[in-house]
Amino acid sequence: MIAAGTAQWSGSWKEGRGSLSTGTDTLADVPYDFASRFEGADGAIPEELLAVAYAGCLNQAFANVFGWGNFTAEFIETTVDVDNELSLDITQAGPITITMRAKVPGIEPGQFQGLAITAARGCLISRFLKVEPKMTFTLVD
Repeated sequence: MIAAGTAQWSGSWKEGRGSLSTGTDTLADVPYDFASRFEGADGAIPEELLAVAYAGCLNQAFANVFGWGNFTAEFIETTVDVDNELSLDITQAGPITITMRAKVPGIEPGQFQGLAITAARGCLISRFLKVEPKMTFTLVD
């Protein structure tokens, strides 16, 4: 399967406007501009879409890897924060932070941490990004 996205843009960087769409009906012509991306105005934020996609990918990776140890999560909740602060250093992106909480009956804390790290590194989006995010994994009783 190929996942596709399309972006349209017209105008300059700060005064222009654009829209984002997915190859499916998930997003259709969602507007975005400089103000929505960097100043908190209404509209889409490409990095926010990356964050939610990354969180979804991670949750499935966590569930898969927990299954390697014959564990099934009652719940997994993952938040991904992508820092899109503008910087003069074009060689360095802002940090990415992964925060995951999960309830996984029968798993030991050491197993949980090891499997979670394995999953986070193996997630497709992790492999695409090739970054080392800050990661916090919490096992809930």
